[in-house]
Amino acid sequence: MDAQTIELIEAAKKVRENAHSPISHFKVGAAVVGESGKIYSGCNVESVAFTNTTHGETNAIDTAIAAGEKKITKVLIVLDIEEPAYPCALCRQKIAEFSDNAEVIATTLKGKIKSCRILDLYPDPFLSF
Repeated sequence: MDAQTIELIEAAKKVRENAHSPISHFKVGAAVVGESGKIYSGCNVESVAFTNTTHGETNAIDTAIAAGEKKITKVLIVLDIEEPAYPCALCRQKIAEFSDNAEVIATTLKGKIKSCRILDLYPDPFLSF
């Protein structure tokens, strides 16, 4: 595992503790790498009006874009489950829109890890621009 991935895992684990998940009790921590090489993190923030819920991955991507990044190169999520799980379809769409086939890494708190490219996970994203 390279140093950047280790840094992403630590950032995602740290921000995961800030997740607001009173409905699902499922905390998600995410970290992304912008084209600049800078790391941005985000967590899920649930709302009682569930459609207003923010996913950890989109929170991290939005933070990167708000900071001036135009693209992301890598996304990592960490979950407290037995096997690593890739992002949902909504997050896959967002990752595809803001990357040129970013690496997507899924890991667990126990250290299990898997990775692939977004276009392998989501081969035909809607890109209207």
